[in-house]
Amino acid sequence: MSRKSQTSVMNSALNSLDPSTIEFMEWLISKDTNPGDTLLVVEDYFDKKYVILFDKSMLTNVIVAYRDGMPWCITCNTEDCGHVGFAIYLKQNYDRDDQVVY
Repeated sequence: MSRKSQTSVMNSALNSLDPSTIEFMEWLISKDTNPGDTLLVVEDYFDKKYVILFDKSMLTNVIVAYRDGMPWCITCNTEDCGHVGFAIYLKQNYDRDDQVVY
């Protein structure tokens, strides 16, 4: 990983796939009640193209793009950060419900 991507990943509370499961579950629970309680906010979702998330631990927008169907975090320059995990869960939720509410 480049120094820039290592810094981005280290500055995020979602520096691995594991925390993304918990964060997605919290997002699902709070999106209708209190969306201010989550670490990630869904800014934009374009199916099979990209997801733009606002990461409150990094205080910046994060872009997860899909390359040949596989998610890649452009901000962290990796395929295995928590942003990617969150994007995978978001896509699965979208595929199931056929809509995204954020």
